[in-house]
Amino acid sequence: MAASHAALGRKQSLPSEVSLFVKYLLFALNVLFWVIGALMIGIGIYAKVEKSYGGIGDSLPWFMDPANIFIIIGSVVFTLAFLGCIGSLRENIAILRTFEYTIDILLLIEVALFIYIYLDRNRVKSKVEEVLTDTIPKYRDDSDLQSIIDWVQEEMKCCGIKSDADWDNNVYFNCSRKDSPEACGVPYSCCKNYGTDINTQCGYGIRLPENSGAKNTRIYTDGCVDAVISYLLSEDNLILIVCVAGAMVLLQLVTTGLAHHLVQGIRRQMSRWNSLHAGRSM
Repeated sequence: MAASHAALGRKQSLPSEVSLFVKYLLFALNVLFWVIGALMIGIGIYAKVEKSYGGIGDSLPWFMDPANIFIIIGSVVFTLAFLGCIGSLRENIAILRTFEYTIDILLLIEVALFIYIYLDRNRVKSKVEEVLTDTIPKYRDDSDLQSIIDWVQEEMKCCGIKSDADWDNNVYFNCSRKDSPEACGVPYSCCKNYGTDINTQCGYGIRLPENSGAKNTRIYTDGCVDAVISYLLSEDNLILIVCVAGAMVLLQLVTTGLAHHLVQGIRRQMSRWNSLHAGRSM
């Protein structure tokens, strides 16, 4: 009996198996992500409201609308961070396991998607070009879409999706239209602007047969999909992309690892308390 009481006393004097450092580090990280998710949702909702007040329709496919992207990603981050906060603070194994397994599933999806894109990159590229080509006719129908296209063409020094000829699919730039000065032209963002002055009429009529000799000197003719791929695969940018992707994966691994460690600590503590209560009942 004395030995039993001595053993019980030693068990009671042992420190808790639940690491407060792990618990509150996981909580702090998830509070940060919770705030980031809430901000992304707010930005997305604000953009949708502003667009509706301005009477602007949704011309982009839903998965390409920046407002929708912010809302979807923000909602996922917000929900996961909320689970992480509650699970760590309340030391709830069920919630922590849900949090951990969801992040693990997302990691697997990300890896599988990367492998698929790499192995079937030609088909993926063709599909992307097909989807993006459908946005050209809606260039003037959505201010967000117009800003995105102009920004990409200016920054990437490109024109159209596959080439400048894609702009013939837009009613304003179609060569068959005779009542518009923009006919057989391209947006100003395709132009090779020298200096800081932007001539919004620089692309007018540039695709007319009589201007074929001047086209290459006045506008960019390479498609934007190829230009973006070349930009991303350049040495400096590729290193940056790998570093950012690696940091995101590492962050996910850290959070799921912390959740797993916390669950194991809670289980050990529960086992200890059960053995303590069993010893007292004896």
